[in-house]
Amino acid sequence: MVILSSVIASVISEIGLGSDPAFTVPEYDFRSPTELPLYLLLGVFCGLVSITLSSCTSLAMETVEGLQRATGLPKAASPALGGLIVGLLALMYPEVLYWGFENVDILLESRPFTSGLSANILVQLIGVKILATSLCRAFGLVGGYYAPSLFIGAATGMAYGKFMRFTFTGPEPLLHVPFLDVASPQAYGLVGMAATLAGVCKVPLTSVLLLFELTQDYRIVLPLLGAVGLSSWIASPQRFSKSKSKLDSLEEKSSVAQQANNMPIQNKQFSSMDTIDSSQELCKIESSLCVYDANDENMFGNLTVAEAMKTNYFSVSMTTPLIEALDLMVTEKQPFVMITDSNTSVIGLLALKNIQDFCKAAETTKAQAEAKEFLVSHVYQAGNCKLFSVTPQMPLTTAEKIMDSHGVDHLPVVSEHANLQDRGLLIGFVDRECISIARRAMSVKEFFSSTCEIGREERSST
Repeated sequence: MVILSSVIASVISEIGLGSDPAFTVPEYDFRSPTELPLYLLLGVFCGLVSITLSSCTSLAMETVEGLQRATGLPKAASPALGGLIVGLLALMYPEVLYWGFENVDILLESRPFTSGLSANILVQLIGVKILATSLCRAFGLVGGYYAPSLFIGAATGMAYGKFMRFTFTGPEPLLHVPFLDVASPQAYGLVGMAATLAGVCKVPLTSVLLLFELTQDYRIVLPLLGAVGLSSWIASPQRFSKSKSKLDSLEEKSSVAQQANNMPIQNKQFSSMDTIDSSQELCKIESSLCVYDANDENMFGNLTVAEAMKTNYFSVSMTTPLIEALDLMVTEKQPFVMITDSNTSVIGLLALKNIQDFCKAAETTKAQAEAKEFLVSHVYQAGNCKLFSVTPQMPLTTAEKIMDSHGVDHLPVVSEHANLQDRGLLIGFVDRECISIARRAMSVKEFFSSTCEIGREERSST
């Protein structure tokens, strides 16, 4: 399906746009295998540049968030301020703006009647482009990393190539190495584009194939693999940062989950990977695209369980066969059911995972009973259906802390009780999805309220 969709998209785009590449590819030449160490060193530099871009972006986001908290600057005004700063930078360095890859052609000196830029100017462009890209991301301007990575990589490779030519093969070389023949700076510019793209976007294979298709020269593969591999190896683990990358954190959580699966049932207290709120993770990765702060405790502190709970629940009794409980979960597309008695007092919460753990324990003890003979009471008596309930007037943050402390994703909502372990009349349930929806709705509501307030103030002033 991937190949078919890619071929169809390529055919349609070539019909409409033609087969010309996005930017003009200069002639590539690979002079000698003795150049390979130079390409490996370029990969190291591109990896460091990739880390600089990521670190600068994170620092810019933290700085802008601190500025917004200190000055009360609304996020709706942030793009305008960011555009002003980037515009001032562009007055001195117009090449940092996006021209549809024409500025990449200028860097690679592939356009006719174009004078090349000196290595000093190219190094300045690298720094200014990193700063401009970081500010754009921090102030909420629309943009990505793909085009800036190509620009920064081209500037890095061209500056590196010109410096190497001046050092080894210039009119008056600083180091005279008879067996070393340095290629043109354009060759290093192309490899630098792929290496930086791989380091920033974490796509080494895509970078290699992209450049190989552009040059259509198999000689570029060897230096390309070396430079891209080193750049990816340096940039991907964030070796020069104390903070863990997202991939590292996910791997750590996965290993914790695997260790917990091997522990006894009584000792299992871990959070499942599925409990990670996808919207909050997206805000952590792309916080410049979020119009609200997902971690604003002041905003969410007044939310109660009643504002987030769901009342459409499904219940079973202690004498219900497990097969019927599973059929109810499948029919209603819900991973749990409530266990209640005759007067709808909650007894426990039966989750699909509880049944799975019970079946594994029964298989381990070589229980001879057939599956259809197991009742809900068997799972409850095995200690898998612990009850942790909340009340409607309880703060939503407290309910979330109870979930985190006991490693559960759903909590019954009861009418009243003296403490967390007492039973009560079941009126609904709350889960992590409910909490996420309630917070997002409150955030959007606050955002629109502040926007309307700003609009009223502006109309009254005029």
